[in-house]
Amino acid sequence: MIEKSRYLATPHLATEKLTNLYSQVLWALGLCTLLCFSLYTHAENSTRIVKWKDEKGATHYGDKIPPQYANRENSVINKQGVTVQHNKPIDYREQALDLEKLEQDKKDKVLLGAFTNANEIDLARDRNLQPDLITLENLQQDKANSQKKLNEINNLADSYTKRKKPVPADVNTDIKNNKAVIAKIDQQIGERQKAIENTRKRFDEDKKRYLLLRGRGNNTPTYAPGAVNSVKPAGIPAGSTN
Repeated sequence: MIEKSRYLATPHLATEKLTNLYSQVLWALGLCTLLCFSLYTHAENSTRIVKWKDEKGATHYGDKIPPQYANRENSVINKQGVTVQHNKPIDYREQALDLEKLEQDKKDKVLLGAFTNANEIDLARDRNLQPDLITLENLQQDKANSQKKLNEINNLADSYTKRKKPVPADVNTDIKNNKAVIAKIDQQIGERQKAIENTRKRFDEDKKRYLLLRGRGNNTPTYAPGAVNSVKPAGIPAGSTN
């Protein structure tokens, strides 16, 4: 019975040994390949020559470029003296223009999709202006009321002065407080007027851009240097992708 069990286990042990041997062979081959590739790369790099120019235009040769010249035009020459690679410096300005073009194209698509004609832009402008105009009107009314109250207090102070009597401290305090209130209202009025001005300008720029795009007879936006570059066409709700 023992001999039979040993006989049955033998094929399993043999298969396991072959599998382990096969894994070891593959691992050894992989290691050899990696080693050969590393040696080849090292040999290739050690025989290549890099050519570059400094800020004065003088040509230099070496096995690597100094860090301060890394973004200058350079060439890689093999051991036979043949140029195998020519590297141009990164043009960050060109990259910025490409990104600006993509961004403008995206905004143009949103603008063209948001309105069917220029009159809709005017209507959207008026809707956006309405809250600021109402707030401005209320502020101006508050200022008028505060100014009226200040005038009354000033008249009261003048009456004491004409009678050659000292102006009460509470009257002077009221004058000071009302002047501070009016100054604060003036600041708020200025901020609201600036917001109204910016809204009008934003819509005007969007309208000009819209008419320019429609005038081309092409619904595919095309970037034009110096064109309006608003963050998002005015009148479009936040979060809208359209």
